[in-house]
Amino acid sequence: MMKSVKNCSKLERMLVKVFCLRMTNYILFLLIFIFSIFDESFGANILISPSWLSPVHRFTMRELAAELLKRNHSVTWLEYGLRPHDSILLPKGVEEIFLRIENAPRVTALLNQKGKIQLTSNSQLWQENFWVPVEKTNGWLASLDLCRAVLKEHKNAFDKLVQREFAAVVIDDLYNPCALLHVGLQKSLFVYWSMTGLRTESAWANQSPSPPSYIPVPGTGLTDELGFWSRIYNLFAYLRELYIHQHLILRRMDKLFEKHYPNKVPESFAIERNASINFVNNPPIFDFARPYMPRVNFVGGLHCRNQSKNKWADTKLAQFINNSNEERGFILITGGFTIQWANAPKDVIENLLGAIREMNDTRFVWQYNGPALQNPPSNLFTAEWLPQQQLLAHPKCKGHLSHGGLNSVIESVWHGTPIIGWPLTATAKDNLLRVTARQAGLMIEQKRPTEKQFLSAFKRIYIKFYKEEMLVFQDMLIDVPYTELNHSAFWVEFIVRHQEVPHARSGADDLNIFQYFLVDVTLFLIGCTLLSIWLLLNLLKLTVRLLCWTIIYLKCCVIPNKSKKSVIEKKDPIAKKKD
Repeated sequence: MMKSVKNCSKLERMLVKVFCLRMTNYILFLLIFIFSIFDESFGANILISPSWLSPVHRFTMRELAAELLKRNHSVTWLEYGLRPHDSILLPKGVEEIFLRIENAPRVTALLNQKGKIQLTSNSQLWQENFWVPVEKTNGWLASLDLCRAVLKEHKNAFDKLVQREFAAVVIDDLYNPCALLHVGLQKSLFVYWSMTGLRTESAWANQSPSPPSYIPVPGTGLTDELGFWSRIYNLFAYLRELYIHQHLILRRMDKLFEKHYPNKVPESFAIERNASINFVNNPPIFDFARPYMPRVNFVGGLHCRNQSKNKWADTKLAQFINNSNEERGFILITGGFTIQWANAPKDVIENLLGAIREMNDTRFVWQYNGPALQNPPSNLFTAEWLPQQQLLAHPKCKGHLSHGGLNSVIESVWHGTPIIGWPLTATAKDNLLRVTARQAGLMIEQKRPTEKQFLSAFKRIYIKFYKEEMLVFQDMLIDVPYTELNHSAFWVEFIVRHQEVPHARSGADDLNIFQYFLVDVTLFLIGCTLLSIWLLLNLLKLTVRLLCWTIIYLKCCVIPNKSKKSVIEKKDPIAKKKD
């Protein structure tokens, strides 16, 4: 009897344990299910689409993709072009969709000798008066060719992507019409990411005021200190930028969208304006001071971070720079994706090498992708690819000869390295002006500098003043309560949680151009003023006429009668007495 009781109690205990384990599993499953329902940011599916025409855009946006993956989101990556940018690897876990285009003549014409996309014409880059004024227009027209090819060659794949549900979409606002079409068809919440600064047409789309009286238009080479003639030039540049985007680019885009999806998608400008959040690829302190809407967030430099010194161990590059003079250190020379040194004039290469030889107490590290150099100086290290941030963060880096790419310039400021600007495009010059206007660097104005001009720039960058000003600029740039990477990821999750953000939008979205600039109010006030002047003039005219008639009446009727009466009285005084 005792045995059976013991066995029974053992059995009960086992059953209780099994029951508890199962209940624990059920509770865990229930909690996960509840969190998946009520926390919309948990495991959200997010689509990211950069422009294929600018490889640096892929390089920048992949940082956000990596951060979102760390936060347990799933990331889908959409790109379309002639061939993938395999050298810029995406984080593991990203679902990449690449729509390969076979026929896009305008895009094929932009390929360089190595088969890489090049919006700028390298044969003309080195001409003194060539600043690529139509670089952006060419890029947009090429992107429209790509989108046209996508809708012709991969329409089924594109339609399937439209049918997929995404909690949020992040798209490049430059050269990416098919991504804009995607969010227009899907009516999805999206982040519109300006990979340059806040351009004129971008500011117009998100209703951020851009008064040409003090905000320089990109491509003009102006700062925020504008004189009378500069303001006139800036105003015409402002109107030109808006005209090109609104009437040349967006109208072509609308025709393309309407052809493949008739009456299914809004106008492209309406889609642009409907962005939930706008990202701008520069830090808030970097650009000249300007007004902007609450939905505009500055996230530039999200790829910048402190570098580990351990990465320098046991490499030729590490040995080269570590063995440099403690006082003179080394100067970094980069050209980014823009400069193809194979196309550089021979005299430019020779002059640069001559200046490097002359400064034999200083070492130089050059991102060089041209033909092999004949008899290179012993104080020069060349490589087609360089760990730029790690070099800029090195304590022996004394200066950076930069072509003026936005990411390149921001990296220099972030790591506190003075810049020698050598712009070959209008966009690059704009970026460098943000540094030189703050005295944190200097600029080589000539596109084909002489050896003496290179040498002068290399020597001047060692002036203590430039380093001090750059450190002040750096401190303002990085002294923020959050990193730009966390900031950008937060806002993506914000729209996932809250969906549309109406409080960040202004009433300007509902105004047309005449209402926005108060043209109707101005005309009304002018009309009222003119009417008042007309009434006043007519009143004065009437008053003058009345006075004239009164005077005439007095002269012709009243005064003569009185005169006659007085004459009669004088002639007949007896009659007067009788009266």
